[in-house]
Amino acid sequence: MSLLKEGHELQSLLVEAVREHNVLPLTGICNLSCIFCSHKHNPPQTRAYSFLPLPGNVWSDLVQYLDPGRKIIIGESATRLREGEPFTHPAILDIIKKIRLLYPSTPIQVTTNASLLTEKIVDFLVDQQPLELVLSLNSASVKGRALLMNDHEPHNALAAPELLHRSRLPFHGSLVALPHLVGYEDLRQTIFILDQAGADTIRILKPGYTALSASEAIPPPGTEQELESFAAGLENSLQAVLLPEPPAVDNLEPVIKGVIYNSKAYKAGIMRGDLIEQVDDRKPGSRVDAFHIIDNKENPGLGILRNGQFCRINLNKKVGEVSGLVFDYDLDPLQVEAVSRQQVAGEKTLMLVSDPSLVRWRTALEKYGLTGINLKTVRSKFFGGSINCAGLLTAGDFRAAVKQNADLKFYKKIIIPAAAFNSAGYDLSGKHFKTLEDLRIPFSLA
Repeated sequence: MSLLKEGHELQSLLVEAVREHNVLPLTGICNLSCIFCSHKHNPPQTRAYSFLPLPGNVWSDLVQYLDPGRKIIIGESATRLREGEPFTHPAILDIIKKIRLLYPSTPIQVTTNASLLTEKIVDFLVDQQPLELVLSLNSASVKGRALLMNDHEPHNALAAPELLHRSRLPFHGSLVALPHLVGYEDLRQTIFILDQAGADTIRILKPGYTALSASEAIPPPGTEQELESFAAGLENSLQAVLLPEPPAVDNLEPVIKGVIYNSKAYKAGIMRGDLIEQVDDRKPGSRVDAFHIIDNKENPGLGILRNGQFCRINLNKKVGEVSGLVFDYDLDPLQVEAVSRQQVAGEKTLMLVSDPSLVRWRTALEKYGLTGINLKTVRSKFFGGSINCAGLLTAGDFRAAVKQNADLKFYKKIIIPAAAFNSAGYDLSGKHFKTLEDLRIPFSLA
């Protein structure tokens, strides 16, 4: 991984983050050194970059191109730029103030490791609402913070939940779960502290690792299943919505994962476990579909199945207003439409998918009558380890999967996940998708 200082590549990545994702990159510098940081364990060929804090003339220019109709995000990685801790940027408060001046009502989301939060900063953030924090706390103990994040001055981070609670600034909690290092009691206490402080949601990020990860960062077999059971055992004792990620969903039923406390949906009486049968006159095709339909509706009428009984609930909200409904991510119908457009009628098609999405795609193909498509899972040879999501697969991974298929002569086309490539068509190893053209079978991205 290189440290970008200037040049065309940095400029292109900055513009891509702002224009395509409404993410404002500020710095690749982080003041901590997390044991689970993916950038430490990437193969040397990975085209992921760090970068120095952006100077005023650069960030002020980028701010002008943010979309006021979408949430503005700071501190999350959306391109190959490594996002650092935003509060290490010397002008972070001026940047947020500038955004609020230009876009008075646009929601802002800032992700932070909490180590630099102070009462003065939180008071400032309260005045910049609508604004919410994502608090990557990971551990609420001195020992846990030191072990997981190399944080040997944890006083700010450990005081942050109570500080946010007193300020009533909206926030979401987040922790990378490594119970083999800190123990389940540390996870439990961290979750309870975030919940008692008023977190709207709490993400439990299941640990992933590459072939180059240090041995201590690799969880023992069965950890994912243990974490699912652990989270299920806590759900009923929390006010916050608990979200193990990636979610273990194997169907497309639009079941509500949770409802944010005191939200529009909460006040309407919608509950965790409700199944959305209808939104006005539409039947959602998946959880993602249900979320987007509701988001784009004003005062939608919901047909809900609860404990085998059907009921109707009116949700009083504006178009684009946060409803408070939380869904696990399953499959976007736009992806299904893209696949449908790529399929050639009457001819067999091979579709390459990530392992976690196999069952969901199998269900979608049957549900939408997309016959003639055979699915094949692709494993990450580039990263190795437990990495298997579509966005981290490479052209080399797809090539290897195709060559292992002995029935290629029966297929007229191959469909490959578009998520593996950026807007210019390059994967994380720097290879363009067109390098696959030598396979001599027509292929497309969807």
